[in-house]
Order: sequence, then structure tokens, then C-alpha cells
Amino acid sequence: MVRVWSTVRVAVLGVILAFCSPAALAADPFVLFLLRMMRDQAISSALEAGVSSSRDAAKPGLPEVPRPEPPAVQEGRWLRGLIDESFLHLSAAQREELHASIMKILADPRNAPHRSEIIGEFTRQAVATRDAHRQLSRLTEADMKSIAVEAREEFSRLPPDQRALLLKALERGVPGMPRALNEIMLAEFGSVPQAR
Repeated sequence: MVRVWSTVRVAVLGVILAFCSPAALAADPFVLFLLRMMRDQAISSALEAGVSSSRDAAKPGLPEVPRPEPPAVQEGRWLRGLIDESFLHLSAAQREELHASIMKILADPRNAPHRSEIIGEFTRQAVATRDAHRQLSRLTEADMKSIAVEAREEFSRLPPDQRALLLKALERGVPGMPRALNEIMLAEFGSVPQAR
């Protein structure tokens, strides 16, 4: 259970830090690895669901009686909405992978005693991400310049290998970061003399 809990926190924090903190940009390959892992889980789940539904379709059954949706389905829809409004920097496919991953974690019987804690922590991280997106979207050009100048000071204190990683991340574009801020930071970081 601790491993699953850690995986959820690392995945969510990795995604958040990938666009919120310049120092966290060094973790970008790790975030991509997590997203690939979630994609693979989603593909496996889809294949399993397809196989089991084709088996079920082959069995003759009683007529369908409408039933109310179980709480897990309602919860899944709520989580889908939370993910869609909070993780705007992810593509639709990546948001689907994240949803499939969290639903798989919640469906695991070993996680049942900690279900509410997992949902609570995920919700807190999603809301923090949504708030960060809103703050980034409200930045003026002066705000962006101020942030970039402060970031340049921190950047200049880093070892050369970490500087190179951050520059590469900025050159690729940081998901969720406004393009204008990305360009301003790239210009500021480029003005730092290289260590010899």
C-alpha cells in the first residue's frame, strides 16, 4: 500500500512540478516515464475490458434491467471532471491515462482502507494544479519578467550539468507554462555566463 500511495504522490507531484518550478524541470524525463507507464496501464486495461466484454456478449442473458449507477461510477465521473479541469497541460490521451491509473489504484482491494486518503490527496494536488494554471494565465508581462529575473539568479547558482538540463527543458517547452514566460526565461537563462 505504501508503494502505491508513493506512486500516486510522485506521479501527481511530478506533473505539477514539471510546469510550476524551474528547479523541478530536471525531473522532466521521469515525468515522461510516469506518463508512459500510465499509458501502458490504460492500454492493458482496455484490452482486458474488450476481452471480457466479448465473452459476456457471447453469453445469452436476461433482459437488462435499469439499475442506478454504483457509487464507484459516479466517483469515476467526478474524478474525470477534476482531472479534465485541473491538468490542462496534459493531452486528452494523457488525462485519460491518469484517470485510468487512479481508478485502477482505487479499485485495488488492498487500497480499500486508504481509499478516502488517496482521493483526498489526489484532490488536493489536482486543485493546487488547477490554481497554478489560473495564476499562470493571469501573469502580466511585467510579472513574467520579474519571475524570470528571480529564476535567473537561482539558475546561475546551479552546477553546469543542471543548467544544461533546465535549458533543454525550456527549449522543448514546459507543459503548462505560458509560451511568453517560457521565452522570457529562456532569454534570461541564456544571459548567464557559462561556468568554466
